[in-house]
Amino acid sequence: MCQNEIHAFLRAIFHAIAYASSAMSKVPLFFLAAAAAGGAAFSFVQWNARSAADAAAAERERRIAALEQSARAALDAAKKSQDALAIEKENVARLTKERDEALAKSKQIAAFAPGTPAAAGDAKPQADFRSMLGGFAKAFDDPEQRKAMKGMQEQMIGGAYAKLFKDLGLSEADSKLVTELLGERNFLAMDKGRKLLTGKADDAAVAELRKEIETTKNDYNAKVKAVLGEEKSSKLNAYEQTVGDRRSLDFMARDFDRKGYALDDSQKERLTTIMTAERMKNPSTEIPDLGGGPGMAMLMSDSEAKVKQQQEEAYQQRVLARATEAGLTPDQVNALAESQKRQNERRVFGRTMGRAFLLPR
Repeated sequence: MCQNEIHAFLRAIFHAIAYASSAMSKVPLFFLAAAAAGGAAFSFVQWNARSAADAAAAERERRIAALEQSARAALDAAKKSQDALAIEKENVARLTKERDEALAKSKQIAAFAPGTPAAAGDAKPQADFRSMLGGFAKAFDDPEQRKAMKGMQEQMIGGAYAKLFKDLGLSEADSKLVTELLGERNFLAMDKGRKLLTGKADDAAVAELRKEIETTKNDYNAKVKAVLGEEKSSKLNAYEQTVGDRRSLDFMARDFDRKGYALDDSQKERLTTIMTAERMKNPSTEIPDLGGGPGMAMLMSDSEAKVKQQQEEAYQQRVLARATEAGLTPDQVNALAESQKRQNERRVFGRTMGRAFLLPR
């Protein structure tokens, strides 16, 4: 019997004795005491029974609450599984659609490329496609179109170079000025490339265009240097060697995340350091391509493009060999290799198709 129960029993006896004392003149003491004790015992039994019932009810409530919580947890888990399955189904459907569209487009383009039976039998589809591109190029003569395209270049640079500007400690005004200069440089290089769509397109025209773009690049690099000074300008030039790799790594990181092999910040930072070190072994003089396309490679000869591709593959292999230094797991290393392979395929395909339409033979 617990202490509270003992106290309750004693209180019941005291109340009974008190009642017996008040009625002693009418009832013999023995009977009064017996009645008091019996009443106290009865009261205690009732109280004890009620306590037991309350305890049993509380236990039932606890079990019911536990069962309800387990049921809710099971329902939540089931819902999460259904949501995850739905997301995977959507991803599969999206990727399947993208694959089918890409295959259909590549077949359509390849059918009209120079050297194919379709192109040999009928050159009109290719001519029509070039006319369409030429019309698109002429639209850039519209001041509003030019302003919009230049603004797009500045927006891309603002995002790609933001970390560099912060590391260099540039003021908001200087950051804006450098962004505008680089954006104008990139836009003018692209604008000059329109000549291949609206004018003569042969090896001599390509060589002349490359000289013009190189001159534009040097002119604007000098303007940027005047703003930043020697030291910061050198750091910007080094950064431009790897800005494309940094953007590629951002795409890779999102791809890894979707596959369940997410890169944490420390892995990403160490991998960036490795990519920078390996890229600087073969520095480039080209304007960096921020759109993920073939970029200046479209203006290279076949022999130049072959050497460039060999250098790129060697660079990727060096990065892959050092990936474990960045803390990548075996699954992440495999995912990196797959991403590199897809990059090469897109680059080669883009250059091949671009030259097929821009430089018909």
